[in-house]
Amino acid sequence: MSREHLELLRSSAFESEHAQLYDSSYMQHEAAAQALEQEIESAVGGITPDDNSDEHMRVVRTQITIHRERQRALRPHLESGSGVEDEEGRECVFVPAPNHWGANGDLDEESGSLSSVHNLLTWQANYSPLSYTPMYDSLPSPDMPYHTMLDPTQSQVTYHLHRTREWTQAGMRKYIYSAREYSDKYTLYTLEASHRADSQVSTADFFRVAEFPQPCISILLSAIDGGPSKRPDPNSAYKSRCIHLRGPFSTPIKEYPDRQQKIPWSPRRFTYGGRRFVWKPGDDKDDVMPETLYEYENDWPKPGSRTGKRLDDAGERRLVWGDKKRKGMVDSYTVHFAGGVDQVFREILLASQMVRQICLFSTAMEG
Repeated sequence: MSREHLELLRSSAFESEHAQLYDSSYMQHEAAAQALEQEIESAVGGITPDDNSDEHMRVVRTQITIHRERQRALRPHLESGSGVEDEEGRECVFVPAPNHWGANGDLDEESGSLSSVHNLLTWQANYSPLSYTPMYDSLPSPDMPYHTMLDPTQSQVTYHLHRTREWTQAGMRKYIYSAREYSDKYTLYTLEASHRADSQVSTADFFRVAEFPQPCISILLSAIDGGPSKRPDPNSAYKSRCIHLRGPFSTPIKEYPDRQQKIPWSPRRFTYGGRRFVWKPGDDKDDVMPETLYEYENDWPKPGSRTGKRLDDAGERRLVWGDKKRKGMVDSYTVHFAGGVDQVFREILLASQMVRQICLFSTAMEG
């Protein structure tokens, strides 16, 4: 099978999920997995492995795992098998793996999403708006709280976060973080970061499993004082850092902490769609807990603060929040999004939380 044919088959398998053609999707995932398995078999006994071929084989094995997992997710829904209950007696609700269909829809002006507004504002800031008249009569006013614009009929979206560590060549360590859907069974997103034991995590890539290994968001983190050539002290993981997330827009989303290189990471502020948002600690006694996101209009220096602390007029309405579960000796984390937050915005927010935890966990796992 040619590479072009294989990539078309792989994308069709995920597109069929969204079209609710579950039987067709299952067969396409099967064909794609078999073609990838044949690629591995043909590579065995071939040229002497090098770093490039090792990474390619890792990608292929990951793709096989993704297609097999999608088959397991589809199996209860084949031949119109809706209404099937899982082992805990809950109805199996199929969640298609997010792909470019949903993202492109969110960026279209007709969607009315916050991401479409941000896309337009980004375009206007980088190109002359004189040759193009937007379809909007007027942009939504920032005076209207974002949460009041969300569809109240939409239920919240939940992701379960899981981390692993893989050894890589040349003294590099690769950390992989996955986000599973509400049932905590099937991975929808992954985040990967690599670094040496004596350096800080400075970059990461965020993937939709439907498009792996093509990232949909690339992430850049500011360095902690001491430089990447020096091994950071254990507390450096808990010090705040700037996060730049480059997604579908021509300029990155830039998150800046109120107090750089201070514990904890938040408050951390950014603008999106002409609105102002702030990450705040999810638990003042647990720095690893996922942060909580609020919208605000104004912020100002905290009276008497000598370190840059700021106050704001954020209300109590949460847009993103998290919790922690303990199973045996391992803590697992869950991130919840208010219903109606569009896919592109949700992916940017999820990537921000996942890369922050990668920085925290990578230091802890070195010990």
